[in-house]
Parts: sequence; structure tokens; C-alpha cells
Amino acid sequence: MKKNIKAILLAMPAVLLVAGVCRVYFGLNIPYVTKMVEVESPSLKEPDNTAVEESKRVTLVAVGDVMMHIGQIWSGYDEEKKVFDYSGFFEKVRDVIDGADIAMANLETTMAGPEEVFTGYPRFNSPDEIADALKYAGFDIIFTSNNHSMDRGEKGVIRTIKVLKDRGLVPVGTNETKEDRNNLTIKEVNGIRLAFLAYTYGTNGIPLPKEKAFLVNLIDEDVILKDIKAARESADAIVLYLHFGQEYSKEPTKNQRILAQKLILAGADLIVASHPHVVQPGEWIEIENPSGKLTKKYIAFSLGNFISAQNFPHTDEGVILKVTLEKGNNGDSISIVDLEEIPTWVSKYKEKGRMKYVVELGKKP
Repeated sequence: MKKNIKAILLAMPAVLLVAGVCRVYFGLNIPYVTKMVEVESPSLKEPDNTAVEESKRVTLVAVGDVMMHIGQIWSGYDEEKKVFDYSGFFEKVRDVIDGADIAMANLETTMAGPEEVFTGYPRFNSPDEIADALKYAGFDIIFTSNNHSMDRGEKGVIRTIKVLKDRGLVPVGTNETKEDRNNLTIKEVNGIRLAFLAYTYGTNGIPLPKEKAFLVNLIDEDVILKDIKAARESADAIVLYLHFGQEYSKEPTKNQRILAQKLILAGADLIVASHPHVVQPGEWIEIENPSGKLTKKYIAFSLGNFISAQNFPHTDEGVILKVTLEKGNNGDSISIVDLEEIPTWVSKYKEKGRMKYVVELGKKP
């Protein structure tokens, strides 16, 4: 059950990252970094009972790509009532999603309106009811920066943002105005201020309009570093979404690792990502905070598909990443104190002559 959530939008101009403090990996100059380690099965030490009572915690869940292929679009259509309903997509995972303080998903479609004709791949446009279904499932943050953001041009970007906002969802990664682009999204939850940033590698060759590059946040290392620096001025922790990687690859690329590690070293606390449409292994990084305490950060290189109609190997599998962040009772920086990867898969079957799609918990049989 969601509780004690306060959303704050702060207008903060980008600030240049100051170099020359401490030279570490990749030639990046970041203070307080001691080492990076990969951990397959981390043993996360729980603080003592007194610390637990005095510290502050927030639980996050994140999922990968919410796709809307043409079969999915019409699977939710009621011919008698002439309405769409996609709540059935998420019925079996709703308790997990809604049980977190903050739930996040990547929406890989636009909602440009029925006059634009509803279509699936390669240029997506879906009924507004997919936003209703996301709200029903318990999602809060919707990442909208991906390679399909511009599938229906500027109109699609702006209308998608408005549809999400009208339902109380917070879009991150696309923007109606330049001012919106400079406003960082920060939510205060259980006394912890979380900043959310999101970026994509591109928009499938569809150019952003001249003078409107602000519409979609593209991956630009310098820009992201500035955003992280600005977010650090007001947030306790930074959650960063990246839409990148090689499609259908089960392993992250070298470039994925390099960029993600740089961003962790620069100040991101948790990176969640998707685009490959299959699950990729994550990576732990340990960083020493200003008080000398080692804190754990995590990179989820690809959470796979949460729901789609894709039939390539493993594209019907995904992960719900459940993370508990803790802010120490002495005001120490955020650390991950619990992490769980909950497997999911998409059940596809026919009912009354129509295909149905349902996200199931557990590993695919």
C-alpha cells in the first residue's frame, strides 16, 4: 500500500562536474570512491535493531519494457461495450507492484490518440487505457524515454505525457517544454528524497524537431553527469533509468558497463535499464561514502520485457527488481540493504477466440 509520498519538482540548472578531486576508474574524477566489486549473491548485512528503528527506509520496484503490440491492443477490446481494458495484464502481479512505496516501469509506446490509428510495431500508438492499467497495477513512475518515444512525433510525446499525468502517474524522460527538461523529478517518500532521471540511446532515426531537443532525454554522458550533480544538491538518492544495450543479447555490452559504472561513480545509487527485451545479469558496486562507510550500489543492465507479444527466445521473460534503500540514522548516504529479483513471464492463450496476455509470477514453466 502506497503511503507518505510527496512529489516535488525542482527547477535546478545543470552544474558542471568539478574534476581533479580523486582519480578512479575510466579517468573520471569522483570523491570518496574506493573500489568496485561484482557480487553474484550479495550478503547484505542488516543493521542492529536500534539502527533499524531510527533509520529511514523506502522500498522500490522496477520492471522492464511495457510493450503494446497489435495483438495486445485488440486483446483488451470489448466489442459489446466498445471499450478497451488492460487491467488483466497485471492482475497477478498487482500485489507486488502496489506493495512497494514507489513502482517504476518503462512504457514503450505512445498514446497519440485514436485519430492517429492504433498500431503496434514498428511505430507504436496505444489506447489511453494502458495508462489506466498501469495505474491500477500500482505504478507511480513511468519512464518514457526510449527508442519509440517519437513514433508519433511531437504530438505523440506531448499527449503521452498528458495522459499519464491525468491519471496521477509521473512521466520521466520526455518533456513538454524546455523548462520541464530543466526540472528534476524528486519524490519524498518516508522522509527520503529520491531523484528520478531517464535517458535513451536514440529514437529509431526519427529526429527531434529543431529547437525542441528537450522533448526526449537522449544519452549524453556530459549531460547526465550534470543532471546527477544537480540532483545531488536536493536528493538523498538518485534512481537512474537507461534505455540501451544490444537487443536480444543475454549479456551487457562493454559500452553498457563503462557508462553505467561511470554514472554510479558520479553519484547514482541505483540504475535500472531495458531495451534488449531479455534479462541481463546485474552488477554490484561498493563505494565509500564521506563518513568512511562502504555502501552498495546496483546496476540492473536489463530487466527484460514485463509484457509484450514478442516470440523470440526469452522475450516473454522479465524481472521485477525489488530494492530497499536505507538512510542511516546519522544522515549517512543511502545504501541498498535488501534486493530481490522476482522472475516473471508472459502467459499467452486464447479465450473466446481472442488472444490474452497475462504477466505471471515465477519462472516460465
